[in-house]
Amino acid sequence: MNRIRLATEEEVNSIRDKSDLDDGCVVFALDTHRGVGLVVRRVCTEIDPLIPPPDWDLKLRSMFIRDIETLCWGQGMKSYYFNTAASDTTWQHVVETWGAERLSPEPVIRYKKTL
Repeated sequence: MNRIRLATEEEVNSIRDKSDLDDGCVVFALDTHRGVGLVVRRVCTEIDPLIPPPDWDLKLRSMFIRDIETLCWGQGMKSYYFNTAASDTTWQHVVETWGAERLSPEPVIRYKKTL
């Protein structure tokens, strides 16, 4: 049985443009007769979910996120990850206008696996 290993620099570079690698990432590899599988382990800050009360409008959501970002910046964070509802195109427009980068090329289902 093959063992998981650290990916080579060449392997890491081969996925760099589609995997959002940064200082908190480690790439692992598994060699098989059907090719080399790669996986990214990411240690990151995530701010999710944002749970606004029913009466909050875009302005209140925006102010809350602005204040959270100020807090995070003051603590030395360089970036954070978050999700938006695929159907909430208005909020997507707001966060993209602020400079957030959409990472998913299509809607995804998010899972959590307890070990």
